[in-house]
Amino acid sequence: MENPFSISYLIFFLILLVATLFLIKIIIQNLALKALRENQKSFLELAEQSFQKLRASSNEDLDSKKTAIEKQLSQLNAELDKLKTNTTELKTNIQLSKEQLTSLTETTNQLNSVLSNNQKRGQWGERQAEDLLQHFDFQEGINYNKQTSEGGDRPDFTFYLPKGKRLNMDVKFPISAFQSYLDAESKSEQESHLKQFNTDIKTHLKAIAKRKYINPADDTLDYCIMFISNEGIFQIVNQQQDLLDLAKDLSIVICGPTSLFAILSLIRQSVSSFHIEERAKIIQKDLLKFQDEWEKYKDKMASVQTKMDQAGKALEEAQGTRTRALERPLQNIISHEIDSHKE
Repeated sequence: MENPFSISYLIFFLILLVATLFLIKIIIQNLALKALRENQKSFLELAEQSFQKLRASSNEDLDSKKTAIEKQLSQLNAELDKLKTNTTELKTNIQLSKEQLTSLTETTNQLNSVLSNNQKRGQWGERQAEDLLQHFDFQEGINYNKQTSEGGDRPDFTFYLPKGKRLNMDVKFPISAFQSYLDAESKSEQESHLKQFNTDIKTHLKAIAKRKYINPADDTLDYCIMFISNEGIFQIVNQQQDLLDLAKDLSIVICGPTSLFAILSLIRQSVSSFHIEERAKIIQKDLLKFQDEWEKYKDKMASVQTKMDQAGKALEEAQGTRTRALERPLQNIISHEIDSHKE
């Protein structure tokens, strides 16, 4: 038979073991919970510290980025303002360009109108000549005349030189063949138009030679001037030796704006030199008159000095000899009167 006490003891031991195990479980759970809480607290503190560091770092990054963004925005605003200013200036320049283009178009149309009309071309050439004359302060009617009559012909300009001499000038603007020469697309066309251009210039030279602009017997110089009012055309003419030879044979000087400037400068200088020479002659004549009058003045002053010397001597004689001669009888008279009183 089994011992009942042993069974009871075994049951009690099992119950005690179960209770002990349950208590150990509870203790372990409490310890685990406490450790978890402590770990959670440490974790939270660590997380808080990490978050604070992250936030501080983020704030620094944000401040830095904010500063950089503000700087970039400032630069962007400056660039936008500059772009706005440039845009305004560009609009203004475009408007000015439009106005200038319009003015240039009008000028071009006017120029085309002038170049297509022989009379207007001549007037334009005369205006260029007058501009040069104004530069040298030439006075119309004094230094030059425009379209005066000369032996039945009419030169465009007549310049008045010293000693009654005159120099005649005709103005030409041979643009037609020259323009065709410039517009020619082939060498053969250029040669053809250049030949026609030379023919036109020769015609002008011969026409001027027939107008009797050169008449030394009537106080003109022994040559005259053909003024080509375009420098480009003059340069082409100056390169054609046959034209230069013909002009030389006809005693005609071909000049452009630059060479006319030089000729007018020489005329102005010669006129000024002549006036200086004339004034010098007048001054010399006056000096000779002055010298003659000075000699007369010196002779007269010598005569006056002689008379003054004679008057001085006469005065000295009157003050000396004559006075003493008067004083002697006066003393005698005074002495005589005194003696009479004593008696």
